[in-house]
Amino acid sequence: MITSTGFEGTVDYAEWSQLTSHMGAQYGVIGKDSFAVAPGTGDRVLSVQPGTAAGQGILDESDAVESLVGAPVASGNRWDLVALRRQWGAKASTLVLIQGGSAASIPARSTTPGVEDDQPLALVRFSAGQTAAQEVIDLRVWHGDGGLAARHALVRDYLTRIGTRIWINGVTWVIGFDASGNQTWVPDSVYVGSTQPPYADNLVWVKKP
Repeated sequence: MITSTGFEGTVDYAEWSQLTSHMGAQYGVIGKDSFAVAPGTGDRVLSVQPGTAAGQGILDESDAVESLVGAPVASGNRWDLVALRRQWGAKASTLVLIQGGSAASIPARSTTPGVEDDQPLALVRFSAGQTAAQEVIDLRVWHGDGGLAARHALVRDYLTRIGTRIWINGVTWVIGFDASGNQTWVPDSVYVGSTQPPYADNLVWVKKP
């Protein structure tokens, strides 16, 4: 069960303290395993771990493992999005599975805070003829005092606010501006070490002396 704080209604002192401590970021989870997604037991079943998440002024706490079931795949592969959906009219947050396409990209989702908004948690690849999910890409973001952290570069596709700063696999990225004044992600750190990190974004890496 997911219990939410921040929708219309009374917020007590303890809830306000928790809620405001996680403001300052579009989305985040609190704790290493909170809302982690993994293949479950059964045909196309996914398990979502309990924990705490925050986003768009709402704090959500799940007290048990929840399950989602993917639809059959006719042929090839399909990447579906696991998201935490916040609905202000219903005053509730629920886990949803949004069907995507054959590419590993985030499909269209609700992005209207105050009405309905989906916080991405994971991309999951289902394959025709396979009963279990074949791959899970972690799209969770952690919010701390110095900024954000994540495990996969695809999170940059849904974080959109200029000035956002996030650490991903050894590199800090920030949403700044390109030469034409359009917002874009740029690296904000120089790699220190003897080898290049295990990812490629067409960057030139300079080793510090």
